[in-house]
Amino acid sequence: MLVLLTGLSLLQEGLTIAGFPLRKMDIFADIRKNTPQPIAPVVDSLAMQTDTMAVVSDSTGLDSLGLIPAVDSALFGQIFEDYTPEQTGLSSFFKAVEEIRTQRRTVRVAFFGDSFVEGDILLGDLRDTLQTVWGGNGVGYVPITSEVARFKRTLVHRYEKWNTFSIVKNHTDGQPFGINGFVYRPAPSAFVHYEGADYFHHTSRWSQFRLFYQSDNDVPFVWQTDNAPPLPDTLPAKPGQLSEWRWNQSSMRAVAFRFDTPDSSLLLYGASLESGPGVYLDNFSVRGNTGGRLKLITPALARQFDAFQQYDLIVVQLGLNAVTPKMDNIRWYRAELDQTFAHIRRCFPGKPVLIISVADRAGKINGELATLPSVPAITAMQRDLARQHGFLFYDLYHGMGGAGTMVRFADQRPALANKDYTHLTHEGGKVMGYMFARLFLDAQVRYRQTNNNTPSR
Repeated sequence: MLVLLTGLSLLQEGLTIAGFPLRKMDIFADIRKNTPQPIAPVVDSLAMQTDTMAVVSDSTGLDSLGLIPAVDSALFGQIFEDYTPEQTGLSSFFKAVEEIRTQRRTVRVAFFGDSFVEGDILLGDLRDTLQTVWGGNGVGYVPITSEVARFKRTLVHRYEKWNTFSIVKNHTDGQPFGINGFVYRPAPSAFVHYEGADYFHHTSRWSQFRLFYQSDNDVPFVWQTDNAPPLPDTLPAKPGQLSEWRWNQSSMRAVAFRFDTPDSSLLLYGASLESGPGVYLDNFSVRGNTGGRLKLITPALARQFDAFQQYDLIVVQLGLNAVTPKMDNIRWYRAELDQTFAHIRRCFPGKPVLIISVADRAGKINGELATLPSVPAITAMQRDLARQHGFLFYDLYHGMGGAGTMVRFADQRPALANKDYTHLTHEGGKVMGYMFARLFLDAQVRYRQTNNNTPSR
């Protein structure tokens, strides 16, 4: 956001984007009006940021792509543990990755998490590096509303007049939750505006916009992209069925839509911003989620989403919201995750599932800041459940440095973690995103060696 404000401050007085003065920071303001009006071209003069992660690895043989903060070598000592029946858990994923080049394939990863990755912390840097190596442009799946919209570096996101329901909040009304754990109902004149962001290499533009919805009736709406005038259109009715509305053009910087008189049966789920072959990492983070509420996403609707998205890897990273200073929560939490992991399998049958353990979390123990004792216990329990369910597993607690890591992260300059000793800063997300990129790229090398594939140059 600071980069955006700085860039806008350099533009001439009176310049507008989409018919609204820049100084008011409301790029698609005119889409909230009842009468469609012309839109000024979207300005591309914001400074491109190059402070993005590097992929530097002897085993991958890839060239450096940028700069990252100095990190401890302990970050690179872990691997994905494979508890699938035939120990080939990532083979189908990397086969799909190889086909990006040979068959112009689109590869998708669904990442279920909590506040540890909300706002694209960690995942923004991971996505950007993998897209630099494997291809793709665009942030992928985005929600209709977001508690952390102003916190993101991957997207400029504004919205008004939506009723938001999630698996954690307002979950008792029997709402049909979407794949990201949310469902949205528009009030009259509800609007959403998405605009590319320049902090990363691959989030400023995209060529395809897809909107996911359900409706029993045809629903009129108004939409626009970049410098095009607002256009009236209709979401076709498909009762009881997930539907998709899409728009393609060679390149777009921004898109917005408004519902003046929405039908009471209309449900919105989210959108996808992307550009053809490459890898897309969809962030399905829900603040406060321990994992059990994922069972509110019905397998039938999850499979409808998967029919559109065709996910190649399912990632589940949870646990921070179950960590306590005591060890009395392990039994109930194991039972909850056991059911959740079985539910994930029903939602995505036949798909490889990677369980990422809880991260380090610190608190006061005998007056001193230290890793809470339930963290390593939950990590061990999650590994055991991954083994039991035949999933892949990554030990994030030890992978990020083990006991005391969050305290050390928070004390570094620039700080890699907040003083809650639970959540990463953007700089910490950069370090951890680099770590995960290294893990995936090293695993790709092993896949190629096993299958006698030669990396392209």
